[in-house]
Amino acid sequence: MSYNYDQCVQSIQRHRRKAYASHSGRSADKRTEATPPDMDSLQRSVEEFASLSKNCPMTPLLWMQYAHDTQMLIIGLYLAESNSKESNQELLLEKSQATISAFESSTGILEMALAEFPGCALLHLYYLENLAENFYQIQLFNKMSDRIRTLGVRDLIDQSSQLDKISTAFEVAVQNVGVGTHVNEGIIVAEIYRFYCSFLLARLSLVMGGEGTKNPESNVTEVENSTIQMKEEQGLSILQQLSLIFQQWSKNPMGEGSNDEIMQDLEYLWEDASAIFLSFFDGCARLMKQKHLVQQKVSLWETIDLNRKKASSLMNVLSSYENNVDVAMDIEAIMMPRYSLFPQREDNNVDATPLGRHVQCLHKSNVKWDQIIVGKSFGATNHRFLSGLGGAQTSQAFLNYTSFLQSVYNDIVKQGLQSKTGEFTPIQEHIADHSFWFILSLYERAVSECPTVEAVWVSFVRFLRGEWTRLCKGEQEHASELQTLSSMLQSITQRSCRNCPYSITAFELRMTTLGLVSLSNLEPDNISSVVQDAQQLGFLSQSPEALLYLRLVAIMVVKRKLLSLVSLGSTSGQGQLDFDQEESMNITASGSKKNKSSAGVVIYHPFDDSNREEAIDLVEDLRDMFDEADSFLFKSFPKWDEGRRIYWGHRASTEASVLCPLGLSFQHNAGESMDDNTEASNDNEVIRCYEKMVKAQKPCHPDAWREYLQYVRSTHLQYIGHGKLPRYPDLPGAVPSVIRKTRGLYNRAMSTVRKAGQTTNTKSLGHSPLSWMNTSIHGLMTSRDTDAALFDLCREFVEFERNFGTEESVAHAVGLVRSKLADWNPTSIAAAFLTPGDNQNDAINGKRKMDANCDDFEDVDSSHQGMICNEEKSKDHSAKRMKVKTDLKQPKKADGLHKVRVGEMEYPAHPYTVHVANLSKETEDMDLVDVFRKEFGPVVHARILREKVYGKGGHHFHGESKCAGLVQFEERSIVEKALEQDGVLEIDGKVVKVSRSHLPAVGIVPQGCHRVKPKGEGKSSKRNMLKKKSKMQVESADGIDVDDAHGKEGVASIKTRESKNYTPSTTKITTSSSPGSLSFDVLSFKPRNVNQKPKVSLGGKSISIAK
Repeated sequence: MSYNYDQCVQSIQRHRRKAYASHSGRSADKRTEATPPDMDSLQRSVEEFASLSKNCPMTPLLWMQYAHDTQMLIIGLYLAESNSKESNQELLLEKSQATISAFESSTGILEMALAEFPGCALLHLYYLENLAENFYQIQLFNKMSDRIRTLGVRDLIDQSSQLDKISTAFEVAVQNVGVGTHVNEGIIVAEIYRFYCSFLLARLSLVMGGEGTKNPESNVTEVENSTIQMKEEQGLSILQQLSLIFQQWSKNPMGEGSNDEIMQDLEYLWEDASAIFLSFFDGCARLMKQKHLVQQKVSLWETIDLNRKKASSLMNVLSSYENNVDVAMDIEAIMMPRYSLFPQREDNNVDATPLGRHVQCLHKSNVKWDQIIVGKSFGATNHRFLSGLGGAQTSQAFLNYTSFLQSVYNDIVKQGLQSKTGEFTPIQEHIADHSFWFILSLYERAVSECPTVEAVWVSFVRFLRGEWTRLCKGEQEHASELQTLSSMLQSITQRSCRNCPYSITAFELRMTTLGLVSLSNLEPDNISSVVQDAQQLGFLSQSPEALLYLRLVAIMVVKRKLLSLVSLGSTSGQGQLDFDQEESMNITASGSKKNKSSAGVVIYHPFDDSNREEAIDLVEDLRDMFDEADSFLFKSFPKWDEGRRIYWGHRASTEASVLCPLGLSFQHNAGESMDDNTEASNDNEVIRCYEKMVKAQKPCHPDAWREYLQYVRSTHLQYIGHGKLPRYPDLPGAVPSVIRKTRGLYNRAMSTVRKAGQTTNTKSLGHSPLSWMNTSIHGLMTSRDTDAALFDLCREFVEFERNFGTEESVAHAVGLVRSKLADWNPTSIAAAFLTPGDNQNDAINGKRKMDANCDDFEDVDSSHQGMICNEEKSKDHSAKRMKVKTDLKQPKKADGLHKVRVGEMEYPAHPYTVHVANLSKETEDMDLVDVFRKEFGPVVHARILREKVYGKGGHHFHGESKCAGLVQFEERSIVEKALEQDGVLEIDGKVVKVSRSHLPAVGIVPQGCHRVKPKGEGKSSKRNMLKKKSKMQVESADGIDVDDAHGKEGVASIKTRESKNYTPSTTKITTSSSPGSLSFDVLSFKPRNVNQKPKVSLGGKSISIAK
């Protein structure tokens, strides 16, 4: 189903503002009980959250708001009902149950959020604080009264299991966000580490506490002694865990201000933990334990100092990429105000709590989270961070970051992942310690900021697939990692489809990944369900190309599974090969005694029963998937002829190369009798598919006929029509039969394809070419230019007749080819049909060169020239080889593949400029610049085309707008993007037409062809020059001023002329080679092909110097 995501979110936020309106201005600690939110609005908000989470992906901030609202709703409903209760005992019981139920519901929602965004540090911190708050509430209610214990509140949740759950959550958080990939989010990561250590202190206090806090030296029973030893072991285990957290904390590079007080924090935490542990002992035992802890601290602090130095070096390497990410996020206004949301921690007095200060530290601070989750209700601005608004700039910054780390990781893999001192740099050593999990953590962070950007998901999936392929080579050594990575790949591809339901590439990677990681137990229904999900989501329902393409990809995945099963199941030996590997021909001379069972030789054997049944099922599944695609085209897009041609082409090639040959081999291996009808049915099925293909589109695409002909010429058909021929042509008539059938198909093809240069009349669906087409695995949905394909078909037809025909058949073929290529414009498709095998340069330059492999129709063999030309020319050909003038010309060099037709003329399109029509009269130049720069990219110049109004003297000025304009871009690719918005883009409320232009928006005048005078001073015509000459005034006689426009020519003329008024001492001549020429006006150079007589002023008279 399709949905309006923005509308759903706006409705939720509207209900939340109304629900929390009564909370404004009150302290956070008194809001829950004193002023509960509006329950009706809060309930609508929770209901819409639940509906939104089922139908579409949510962002991290929405998940946190969902969990918070659910918790507040459950507690608020309890408070609303508790007013009618009179028994304090019942009130305490219901309050404890409601609180625990509220936190369980909120933590369940946050667990779903973390499954979607495990790289979000803020989400991890909120989840950990909720878990700790739940444990704190249980401890608090258990301590409040003995009456609560009798009611069974202590047994609501097992304490040990809850502690284990919190410990696991901390370990997962550290693994995902605490390995050094969240440098500039270090303030949040440091908060997680501090909270982790506080939790360990609380757990240590609970373990070492109890009825007796000291270890008596005497009068202890055996049971008590075992209990003391168990507590001591648990305490030492927690201290060891705390030291490991200290080391890992010190290794991580963190941003400015994140780790300024790390040593003070570690000192305080270690002293506190030591005091808790030593409080359990007394006497000599206490002194021994204290000495041991001091030694442990000295060793630990040395390791921490070394780790901090490495982290500083690592920070210098990563800081530039982290800063680029922050700049991009700041530009897109999605930067989280980390320091304002997490102010400096204050020391609270918690000594009066009945639980002790260490357990009290697990209590969640509502003040911190209210401004993040409730947001605008308390006067804060509307938060944009963690709202899925990361765009192109942020995603590109993250991709540059991951690309750098991948290059470092690849270098490490080449050297070996085992780090050795002195061989690796700090960044290499850090990545080697964490392996590919380090890069995976950064990708998860990028996904949490840019969940709807396709490029991030595609890069993420391809990285993991490359790592999966690498681990497969050492399957026995990395079996556990390979299994983990396989499940992770399936999860990530599923998340990519859920977050980018518009992305065809995401669904394609989902299917191909399923085929890759689950090749041994692949279910075709799972692959087909991906296509159905893509169609039901609604984003691709109006794109027939995308839906057909996904169905063809699904078929391709199942076909790969079938080929792999057949390849590995029917071969053995050391040379066992999969279907995607190459195999040599193994050709040996007759009589050679080479050992064929040597190493590396593939040994073929029949299928076993289990593999045979599975392969037969896959063959049936493939045909069912083809039938489903056919039914989809017939019901949804019955007039899409091109789509049906593409579909039947793929089905025919699959039947010819895979399904029909396998069907015959299965029957042969099973020992079933195969009569002539059985073998005929296989070829008939292939022929039926090819016939459907060439009849699906009218006029048919030439490449469809070429595929059909390739199949017929490369196989030995036994039953076509009514003639019966054996499978292998033992009878002599089998060979000419195939030649005759091929000739018949060529004649049919020439009668059904359109002529070159004609536009097709087939009905189009009106969809523009998609950006993903021709960039995928094998270009399933692409077709060549029709004229280029027609040229190849005609060339192959003439070549076939030349090899297997007579003079009459060659002449007939050439006649058909001439009729098809009569209006052929080779310059329009020069780049389309030229291949590396052709003499490309000669073809472009128009040169004719004889080549034995050239299929030029003009250079037909001299023995056949008489049937092509008239009698007189054929006689000359028999004596001397000469070139025949035909309508088939070699392609000449073209300025571009795109042409713009103006009247009866065609001009090459300018590669950087588009023509914009249907504009408003009021639209100005800068309006075009603003719109096109915002929508597509950098603009060089834009101008409105205006009417020329001529005034007195022939001069003109710009009049009103022609409602059209030109826009020139900096890159060619932007032109293609702009053309896709033809009939879609709106400017000043009008839908405009965008097309190619043969004129640039701004032109650069070549050197030497500038105007003689600036605009407005007249043209450089003879008439204007005469008028100007008659109006010239006599200049000063102080010197000779040569017109700058004449340059050296005028100077040379002056030097060769003798005049009585000529005075060398007063002559002032400036040549084009002198330094003074550098100050000339760029519009005053002499124009090309304009000869003028230089004019000088001598003694107050104007003299014209003859040349």
